[in-house]
Amino acid sequence: MIVRSHRRRGGRVLRVSPFFSRSGQSLIETCLVMALVCLVFFSVFQISQLFAAQEVLDYAAGRGARARTVGFNDFMVEKTIRVGAIPNAGVMVNPGYQGGPAREHAMEKVRIPLYLGGENWGRLGAILDYKEWDSIRSRYHTSLGNGTLMVTVGQDYSLTNNPFHRTYYAGDSIPLRGTNTLDEHFTLYMDDENR
Repeated sequence: MIVRSHRRRGGRVLRVSPFFSRSGQSLIETCLVMALVCLVFFSVFQISQLFAAQEVLDYAAGRGARARTVGFNDFMVEKTIRVGAIPNAGVMVNPGYQGGPAREHAMEKVRIPLYLGGENWGRLGAILDYKEWDSIRSRYHTSLGNGTLMVTVGQDYSLTNNPFHRTYYAGDSIPLRGTNTLDEHFTLYMDDENR
């Protein structure tokens, strides 16, 4: 270790070690490493959210397929798919968000049956509405030729809840798609007049 000495007035000697002169460099390196670790953490968090969103869309497609196979009309199938995709729908818009998650959950338990029993699209928004519900769209093929039904639910999933989303992806949303296939068995217990 090299020790440099400098003489000051008054006869005192000030010794400076190279270890102390590099403390600023260590601080900068630590900050850079911490920034990199945070970036990796946020990317892992974003990927886990995308996997969860994909599972929600698969679940919503399964609920829509089930509703269609038991004979519900298109309007009821769409409502069922929307209710199944509530975890991906963002913040509750109507009724206004008040309280915490427990209060919102209690409100959903009351409003979902009312929403499913609604008669037309115009009144449903007054019963229950979410910020991202319009980004969820569905499509289903009534028969694939072998007595099966395939339902596909897609969504442009928003990435804006992660402040570093532009680091890994150029857009503000990413297209996701959930699919479910079921056997059509409503033909077994419904006649052609009720379809």
